[in-house]
Amino acid sequence: MDAPPIVQMKSKVTPQVKPVAFPECNSDYQDYTPCTDPRRWRKYGNYRLTHMERHCPPIYERKECLVPPPDGYKQPIRWPKSKHECWYRNVPYDWINNKKSNQNWLRKQGEKFLFPGGGTMFPRGVGAYVDLMQDLIPEMKDGTIRTAIDTGCGVASWGADLLDRGILTVSLAPRDNHQAQVQFALERGIPAILGILSTQRLPFPANSFDMAHCSRCLIPWTEFGPPINYKNRWHGWNATVEEQKADFDKLKELLRSMCFQFYNMKNDIAVWQKSSDNNCYDQLSVSNSYPPMCDDSVDPDAGWYIPLRTCLSIPPQKLKLGLEFSPKWPDRLHVTPKRITSRAGRFKNDESKWKRRVRHYKTLLPALGNEEIRNVMDMNTLYGGFAASLINSPAWVMNVVSSNGINSLGVIYDRGLIGIYHDWCEAFSTYPRTYDLLHLDGLFTAESHRCDMKYVLLEMDRILRPKGYAIIRESNVFIDAIAAISTGMRWNCQKHDTEYEVQKEKLLICRKKLWYSKAQ
Repeated sequence: MDAPPIVQMKSKVTPQVKPVAFPECNSDYQDYTPCTDPRRWRKYGNYRLTHMERHCPPIYERKECLVPPPDGYKQPIRWPKSKHECWYRNVPYDWINNKKSNQNWLRKQGEKFLFPGGGTMFPRGVGAYVDLMQDLIPEMKDGTIRTAIDTGCGVASWGADLLDRGILTVSLAPRDNHQAQVQFALERGIPAILGILSTQRLPFPANSFDMAHCSRCLIPWTEFGPPINYKNRWHGWNATVEEQKADFDKLKELLRSMCFQFYNMKNDIAVWQKSSDNNCYDQLSVSNSYPPMCDDSVDPDAGWYIPLRTCLSIPPQKLKLGLEFSPKWPDRLHVTPKRITSRAGRFKNDESKWKRRVRHYKTLLPALGNEEIRNVMDMNTLYGGFAASLINSPAWVMNVVSSNGINSLGVIYDRGLIGIYHDWCEAFSTYPRTYDLLHLDGLFTAESHRCDMKYVLLEMDRILRPKGYAIIRESNVFIDAIAAISTGMRWNCQKHDTEYEVQKEKLLICRKKLWYSKAQ
């Protein structure tokens, strides 16, 4: 199944690569998620939560083949209609429909799955649930709250509803026995990633999300010592759901010990707000209470393979990261975040640079900016300038910040955008056929000394939808080698000048073909 070898790219050597036709992966791999692969759990006979975290295969087990789409796969339904329906053959799994039919998560009708907005906690529909939540948190309606995280997201109906209300939600769930729940979310065009809260920090910076939501997400908050660093990921509201009175009382005690204040409650929705000043933390430090304050040995913003610790990271008071200090949406998109006030000039230059670049991209790829493209990944961003320039398009952007580069992800969240840490020497935490457009700017120039270009491009092929697009901006050193490998992946690519016709770099505008496995 392995393709003929391709030499690893070195940054100071012009790579010479002949086109290679990569073989098809076995059809059993149509939903292959390399770093969260249930085959590896079964191999080691262990289904503990720790094995549902990222465990990437060693290099000798990496697949050098093209992941096939399911038999009968069609181009996804266009946004925004896709929020409410998708093609059955694109995600041909009936587990949730059969096991959760009484909760109205989704419903199979003819050739489609329909998403009526039900769920465990949404007996009257997700819209009524969010209406009640907005009554409890008025700041959801005036632009104060822009970003949210939903743990144990199901098919992401909560995140889908919030998109219509101007709140951008990262929906999070593991690859577990709830077959394909995150894949349903992504097929709908809703932001979602594979992830689980167990022994590692989530791949986000401290003080990032404006709101966190847990609706029967099955996290044992108080059973084995609190997952403290999870709650340090946001700086605003926390909406949790009462399941049992005893557990809720324990949770209240825990939250108070972490300087969360009770904010509001109605029916079974309880809302807590994280303290925005250090007075409470100072008192806890003096009283030696549990949980203790963290020392300075680990950066609170670090989130890539960082173990959870049962301690509190105190938000830097001078940065004023609380929501009351942030401009409301959409003003916050263009205001220099306080985390980088010393680099305000660089931030503004980055913003204007990406406005020029995106205007040029649209002349080369007219689909950019219309409903054909609904979700985008910027594979190696700095401040989210590419995403900010697309803010008026009917698409959301997943901003990826290199775990091996400048840690600027907090800036992206301060702007009201979403993103994640990642190392492109490994596979991304998502299902195949996730994104309509992939964008990269100098990724191989920056990472070729560590990562094999072949595997990065094969991973791009895995997560790009059939008939999806890629915009690749690279130095002339790499552009022809990328084009050669892309041909072997059944992509059609055209080389273009950049907006300034700079000779040191070029653009490749590529489109992935829709093909079906010969074995199907």
